[in-house]
Amino acid sequence: MNKWILFITCLLTGVLAVSSCNKILDKPPLDQIPDDQLKFTATEMKLYSNQFYPAFPGWFPGAYTGGIFWLDNASDNLVHGNYNYSAQLSGTGTVPPSGGGWDWGNIRAVNYFLANYQTSTDDPAQTNTYVGEIYFWRAWFYFSLLKQFGDLPWYNRPLTTEDMEALQAPRVKRNIIVDSILQDLDQAVALLAAPGQAEPLRINRGAALAFQSRVALYEGTWEKYHNGTVFGVEGADYTKYLRKAADAALKLMNAGYYSISPITDDPRFGYWRLFNQKDLSNNPEMILWKKFDKALGLTHFGQNMMAYGGGNTGLSKQLVDDYLCTDGKPIAISSLYRGDNTLQLQITNRDPRLAQTFLLPGYPRIITNGDTTGRFILPDINLLGDGRCTTGFEIFKGIAPDDADGTGSSTASIVFRYAEVLLNYAEAKAELGEGTQQVLDQTINLLRDRVSMPHLSANVGFTDPHWEFPELSPLLNEVRRERRVELALEGYRFDDLMRWSADQLIRRPLYGAKYQQFVGKPFDPPLNNIAVSADGYIFPLKNTPASGGWQFNPGRDYLLPLPSNELVLNKNLKQNPGWK
Repeated sequence: MNKWILFITCLLTGVLAVSSCNKILDKPPLDQIPDDQLKFTATEMKLYSNQFYPAFPGWFPGAYTGGIFWLDNASDNLVHGNYNYSAQLSGTGTVPPSGGGWDWGNIRAVNYFLANYQTSTDDPAQTNTYVGEIYFWRAWFYFSLLKQFGDLPWYNRPLTTEDMEALQAPRVKRNIIVDSILQDLDQAVALLAAPGQAEPLRINRGAALAFQSRVALYEGTWEKYHNGTVFGVEGADYTKYLRKAADAALKLMNAGYYSISPITDDPRFGYWRLFNQKDLSNNPEMILWKKFDKALGLTHFGQNMMAYGGGNTGLSKQLVDDYLCTDGKPIAISSLYRGDNTLQLQITNRDPRLAQTFLLPGYPRIITNGDTTGRFILPDINLLGDGRCTTGFEIFKGIAPDDADGTGSSTASIVFRYAEVLLNYAEAKAELGEGTQQVLDQTINLLRDRVSMPHLSANVGFTDPHWEFPELSPLLNEVRRERRVELALEGYRFDDLMRWSADQLIRRPLYGAKYQQFVGKPFDPPLNNIAVSADGYIFPLKNTPASGGWQFNPGRDYLLPLPSNELVLNKNLKQNPGWK
């Protein structure tokens, strides 16, 4: 069985395209595997689904990454030392000759399963949840392709080299693809086991509903804010997706499976501790997470990468400035704001989540055998080299000082948490013009209660001269602010910028902390592409092509280009807007 799993895994990584047909011709097609090797037992179904779990972010963090907490480098939340870290944001992308993400191997794999699992003789009570997982995976992989390329061909059966007509299929409109994704997730919700009844650490009904709310919110806002552009959908009804996002989130909220985990110990670090635990089994907020175990050799190196240095990244001043003061007002109008001459001043009288997201002097960095062997102090900030902190705001969220011993870390990786579901619901309702006080009390104000912040009022009650979206209502601005703050550094920001058509936030310079507090440190702007702005802030990308903001092309870069070989092989495929 293990040899068959290895074989089929290798085979399914092939791309569903004419360009890969020659590679498949010399391999036995999937539909000719003898029945005595594949009977779709419950065990085989489980193993089949297992191959897809590494697609989750942070499931197997690489040796040189900070897991999910570096994902925001492709956004305006973090400033990576390499301005071209994201070619999509920097506008430096080119049409690839092949590949480029246009990969259909996983789609073919799930379609093969869905076309053949009915041969199973096992009790459906044992197998249904794994069938539900595969429907979830088809939705997951299609959504990933949709975000990259927009319109797609829809394949709901496993194609072979003889399916020339299907292999020459044109792309269909993105909203039709999303309708099919949401239908797959309806199937997943119906088949998957409920939380509490599902096997721990596996996809369950709660994860499917959470993902459904994410997909529907993405498409609803994409169609709304790209309406009338080359990326819009002519004649589409974006409100139906916003309604679906709200409905999916509300189903999960009413089911009572999850709740916002309270802070029962030191409130100064309660939010921070959500993200550096080794076992989240008893945390009521966690919908799906990955467990690591040093005893079993299942580790990652995220802690070593984050606790020992800045990782060639750092929080942007724009993110730091978005955190409210403890009176519930933004820094531009609050009398509690103490300025930003030092890191300590910047967190004074501010939303407690800020002081739990970047490192402050005195915070522990490394704890060995119960003793703090390394603390964060200003001279420890390294503004040079690959391990530098680029902005002075060094990542603290996600760090576990007692798990950074150089031998591999075992802190859990979160895939879905309930806070996102609440934020999805709040945003969808606000977009529909239904952002009532009751909605806010069910969602955002639960998150604020956890950190003892004032409630958000439906009428907001103030005007922020620095709102990022001045053309939108005060409520939508504050809902988006809350999303940014609560989910900071968890990998949501890039998708948010794309679906909101927020290129104005991408094409602006990104700054760090006040430089004066770091005087005396080695600092060589010409060598390290770090400099200081005219008003005294660290300016990591000043001496790069991104000095005036990333060169994102709003008429092109919201979608990636299709590889040129696919356009040659399939004349019915059309290139995305703006790409030559």
